[in-house]
Amino acid sequence: MSHSTEYQPPKVWVWNKPSGGRFESINRPISGSTHECDLPLGRHPLQLYSQGTPNGIKVTIMLEELLALGHIEAEYDAWLIRISK
Repeated sequence: MSHSTEYQPPKVWVWNKPSGGRFESINRPISGSTHECDLPLGRHPLQLYSQGTPNGIKVTIMLEELLALGHIEAEYDAWLIRISK
Protein backbone atom coordinates (compact mmCIF):
# COMPACT_ATOMS: atom_id res chain seq x y z
CA MET A 1 0.00 0.00 0.00
CA SER A 2 1.41 3.34 -1.01
CA HIS A 3 0.48 6.71 0.45
CA SER A 4 0.71 9.75 -1.78
CA THR A 5 1.25 12.15 1.14
CA GLU A 6 3.00 11.66 4.45
CA TYR A 7 1.42 12.80 7.69
CA GLN A 8 2.78 16.12 8.89
CA PRO A 9 1.80 17.06 12.46
CA PRO A 10 0.61 20.64 12.85
CA LYS A 11 3.12 23.15 14.19
CA VAL A 12 0.64 24.20 16.91
CA TRP A 13 -2.00 21.76 18.19
CA VAL A 14 -5.52 23.00 18.88
CA TRP A 15 -7.99 21.37 21.30
CA ASN A 16 -11.39 23.09 21.41
CA LYS A 17 -13.22 20.53 23.54
CA PRO A 18 -13.60 21.35 27.28
CA SER A 19 -12.54 18.59 29.66
CA GLY A 20 -13.57 20.30 32.91
CA GLY A 21 -11.83 20.67 36.22
CA ARG A 22 -9.21 22.98 37.71
CA PHE A 23 -6.50 21.87 35.29
CA GLU A 24 -8.69 22.02 32.19
CA SER A 25 -6.31 24.37 30.42
CA ILE A 26 -3.31 22.02 30.77
CA ASN A 27 -4.86 18.53 30.93
CA ARG A 28 -5.60 17.83 27.28
CA PRO A 29 -5.27 14.64 25.24
CA ILE A 30 -2.80 16.21 22.81
CA SER A 31 0.92 16.27 22.28
CA GLY A 32 3.09 19.15 21.15
CA SER A 33 2.87 22.90 21.39
CA THR A 34 -0.49 24.41 22.31
CA HIS A 35 0.62 28.00 21.74
CA GLU A 36 3.59 29.90 20.45
CA CYS A 37 5.93 31.79 22.75
CA ASP A 38 9.55 32.83 22.79
CA LEU A 39 11.65 30.57 24.99
CA PRO A 40 14.96 31.60 26.54
CA LEU A 41 18.10 30.14 25.00
CA GLY A 42 21.33 29.53 26.84
CA ARG A 43 24.86 28.87 25.62
CA HIS A 44 24.85 25.05 25.90
CA PRO A 45 23.76 22.61 23.19
CA LEU A 46 20.80 21.29 25.22
CA GLN A 47 18.00 23.38 26.69
CA LEU A 48 15.87 21.90 29.51
CA TYR A 49 12.48 23.54 30.07
CA SER A 50 10.81 22.08 33.17
CA GLN A 51 8.74 22.91 36.21
CA GLY A 52 10.47 20.27 38.28
CA THR A 53 7.78 17.67 37.64
CA PRO A 54 8.76 14.00 38.02
CA ASN A 55 9.55 13.64 34.32
CA GLY A 56 11.56 16.86 34.30
CA ILE A 57 13.53 15.65 37.31
CA LYS A 58 14.26 12.36 35.53
CA VAL A 59 15.73 14.24 32.58
CA THR A 60 17.82 16.40 34.90
CA ILE A 61 19.17 13.34 36.71
CA MET A 62 20.04 11.68 33.39
CA LEU A 63 21.88 14.77 32.14
CA GLU A 64 23.77 15.12 35.43
CA GLU A 65 24.78 11.44 35.33
CA LEU A 66 26.04 11.84 31.76
CA LEU A 67 28.07 14.88 32.80
CA ALA A 68 29.49 12.95 35.78
CA LEU A 69 30.64 10.26 33.34
CA GLY A 70 32.47 12.88 31.32
CA HIS A 71 30.04 13.39 28.43
CA ILE A 72 30.46 17.11 27.84
CA GLU A 73 27.90 16.91 25.02
CA ALA A 74 25.27 16.66 27.78
CA GLU A 75 25.89 20.20 29.03
CA TYR A 76 22.57 21.99 29.33
CA ASP A 77 20.83 25.15 30.43
CA ALA A 78 17.81 24.66 32.73
CA TRP A 79 14.82 26.98 32.54
CA LEU A 80 11.85 27.10 34.90
CA ILE A 81 8.55 26.81 33.05
CA ARG A 82 5.25 27.30 34.86
CA ILE A 83 2.90 24.85 33.14
CA SER A 84 -0.17 26.36 34.81
CA LYS A 85 0.27 29.62 32.87
